[in-house]
Formats: sequence, C-alpha cells, structure tokens
Amino acid sequence: MMLHIIHSFWLLLGCPALAAAFSALPSPQPRSSLSLHAMKRPLLDQLATTLFKLENDRVESSSEVDEKGRVGEPMAWSEKESFASKLSEMMAGPGYSFKQWVADIVAGEFDEVAVTATVDKFVEDNSVAMLSFTTCPFCRRAKDYLDERGISYSTIELDALDGNAGNEIRAVLGRKVRRTSVPAIFIKGEFIGGCNDGPGILTLAESGALDQKLSAAGISFQ
Repeated sequence: MMLHIIHSFWLLLGCPALAAAFSALPSPQPRSSLSLHAMKRPLLDQLATTLFKLENDRVESSSEVDEKGRVGEPMAWSEKESFASKLSEMMAGPGYSFKQWVADIVAGEFDEVAVTATVDKFVEDNSVAMLSFTTCPFCRRAKDYLDERGISYSTIELDALDGNAGNEIRAVLGRKVRRTSVPAIFIKGEFIGGCNDGPGILTLAESGALDQKLSAAGISFQ
C-alpha cells in the first residue's frame, strides 16, 4: 500500500522515473512469514539504495557548467519563478513530512545525538552558516549573493562529506528546522530559510530585512 501511494505521488509531481523505481520494488512478504525486523529493514534498505541512486543519476543527467565554471544542475532552476523553485517551496512546506521520511530512510541508522551536536556547533560557531550541496543551483545562487555583498560565511558541503555523513546531517536538519532542503542558512543561529523560500536570503534581501538582521548581528556587508 505504501509503495502504491509513493508511486502515485511521484506521478502527480511529473517524475515517472521515480514512480517506476518504486513500482519495481518487491511487495513486502506477509507479516506471518518473517519477523518484524526482517520485514522492515530489507525494504527500507532497498528504498534507500533506490533513492540515493536516482538522485545521483538525476544530478548527473541534468548537470552543466555554469558561467563560473561550476558543475551542477542548471542555474535557471534557482530563478524565483521557475518550476523547480515553486516545487521546492511546495515540498518544503506541505511536503515536509514526506521529505523527512525519505531523509530518514537514506540516512539509515546513525548517532543522532553526535550529528546533532556537530550541526549545532557549526551554526553556533559561524555568524553566517550554510548547509549546502556543491551541485545545487539554489546553493550556488545564495553563495553568489553573499559574495557580491561581501558577506563572510562558512559552509558544510553535504555531498562532499565522507561516507553517509551528508545524508545523516540532512536528516538531523529536517528535525531541527522542519526542512531538509538546501541551502539551509543561519544568521547568528537564526534559521532564515534557503535561497528563495523559508523566507529565504534573496526574499529577505528584497524586503530590506536581511540588512537589518546583518546590522543587528554586527556582520559587515557592502
């Protein structure tokens, strides 16, 4: 039943590849034929593997070199009125529960206390802190804006970490701010969202609220 719901969800979002991948997963065996642990883990492991592979394939197939020589998904996707931006905003709100569920599956079992402490210390130690993906166009646009304004910031590139650390941090991030998407930007410990949403660094910049936050935090900018 759950796989059928997920299959339908991805079809509605116009992602037939993801829908097909979930359809290809085997149906769970009857509850009476195996233990609860044996029933859950193999299916979750398959889901995690499938999601991880699909995401990597999606990034690779859509990657291009931007005007600054960076490889990643098209920068056009990060335009505020783009379909990708609207979809990201929708999934960050109403779609949070589903994205957190996916993030938890991909993260697997890990030391949540230790990872949470790592994220909290990073946010506390840096006036402007960003959790990012090197290939993410929204992350690159946010960095470009900060660079243009001469605002110093620190990043953790989740896709550049060893092993499964990036996915573990993303799962923790979701529970910390109720968003698993990147960029996740903090100013003096306050979460301000991503690029265009949550409310987002560019949204705050347009309203003048970003300069007020930076001034109140004692952060220099141009």
